[in-house]
Amino acid sequence: MSTQTNNHHDHGSRTQRRRKKRHFFFIPTTTHQFQTCIRRLSLKGLSCFFFIADHAMYLLGPLLIALASLIIAGLTYLYFGVVLPMMAGTNWIVTVEDYHVYQHGGAPSLSTISLSNDGTNHNHPNNISTTKSILLALTTPTGIFHTALVSFFLINVTYNYYKCVTTSNTGPCYDSVVRELATVTNFDYPETEEELIQCKRALEQQIAAKLECRRRELLAAAAVRDTVNDGASTKQQQQQQKPIIPRIHNWQLLSPTEWSYCRFSKQPKPPRSHYDHVTKSLVLNMDHYCPWMFNCVGFFNYRFFVNFLFFTVTGLFYGAGISLRPFLYLGGSEYREQIRVSRDAATAASGGGGGESASEASLRRVAMYTVRHLESNSFIPTPNERTAIALGFMICLCLGCAVGCLLVFHLYLTVSAQTTIEFHGNWAKRRKKKGWTNPYSAGSWKRNWEMVYGTRYHHFRSGSNDYVGDEENGSADVTNRHDDQHSYRGLWGILMAMMPS
Repeated sequence: MSTQTNNHHDHGSRTQRRRKKRHFFFIPTTTHQFQTCIRRLSLKGLSCFFFIADHAMYLLGPLLIALASLIIAGLTYLYFGVVLPMMAGTNWIVTVEDYHVYQHGGAPSLSTISLSNDGTNHNHPNNISTTKSILLALTTPTGIFHTALVSFFLINVTYNYYKCVTTSNTGPCYDSVVRELATVTNFDYPETEEELIQCKRALEQQIAAKLECRRRELLAAAAVRDTVNDGASTKQQQQQQKPIIPRIHNWQLLSPTEWSYCRFSKQPKPPRSHYDHVTKSLVLNMDHYCPWMFNCVGFFNYRFFVNFLFFTVTGLFYGAGISLRPFLYLGGSEYREQIRVSRDAATAASGGGGGESASEASLRRVAMYTVRHLESNSFIPTPNERTAIALGFMICLCLGCAVGCLLVFHLYLTVSAQTTIEFHGNWAKRRKKKGWTNPYSAGSWKRNWEMVYGTRYHHFRSGSNDYVGDEENGSADVTNRHDDQHSYRGLWGILMAMMPS
């Protein structure tokens, strides 16, 4: 009996292995099987592609952050090392003799415009250091003014970029905001595992019912359209022309205040939130994933993102403006005249050697002289500064234009109370239905702006416990005593809203 049972199990296992092999080496023979195989392979290919793309972002993000930091550091060094002495008019001061001449208000003599003593070592003890040259430029009114502006842009760009990178879309802040949103929208937020399971089941049934209703509406509309337009077509053509139902996302079926369930994060999904597959988090008011930030831009860091774009664009155009004049001198007659003056000064300062020929003396003079800035026009760059000026100007101009387009788009999104994801859906809704309005808009651009930046700017002297409420009238409004004093007024108020806080 046991032998028969064992034989039966062996036969069953061999049959299962053959079935697995047949399934593995399945070859489609009909059109339906072929379409099913193509659909399955395309889904596997897409899942594999997204898997590779998500993991590639983990490598690309730190590299882009390092590149952005390198660009900021390079432009800062270009300003302090090259552009600042040009605007201050102190870049011709290289040696101690030049500094004494500058203090006494005279002009540099022909012998101080010259060359290094040995023709090879340019770091002569009489030469002042780069740090002293920068400090000398900072003592002038022009240097102080421009450095204050550059420092203002640099601090704001660095601070907002840091906040964009480090601000998390999860944690205690997310939990408090979501629970407050649930209270406002009359949603019973689950607190235990049993409540979460019940909430998941109810929300999924609600979405399934709405999805089925929407499909029936689309099929009915397609049937009516085919009946009207294809009355003269044959029965065979009508069978071939099957109605095409567009892909419907779950969030497109919900009203502006309805919640759903996120199957990736396994938690209730608030309105306007989406799951980010790179950061593996449910992002409230998700706008987009930015690889330059290595983070997802959403409710908690969107203000820092817009601030970063604004100060970056303003700083880049300012850098392009202050480097435009030196850039225009590149390759001009003034640039060649500066080289000629330095060469003539070197020729006058170093006579021919004892027994050397004229050609050897000429080569030695060419090797010895260094192109120096002229006191009459400090904006003419030297050959050593030519590449830095050209590269810095082109980076400022090109990046300023590119980031400026992105800034204009996000300013429009801010004043219209939209995200990048919602913009594409709202664009289609406006085309289909005239007079459609954004349900998340507060009614005016100023109120939409306050949804991102708040109604008042932070003041360091105002205490955190300085709040008063109207309890007698039963009002739930909590106002601040200094709202009128520190509320936004005009362009200055908008600028104060963008300050670090």
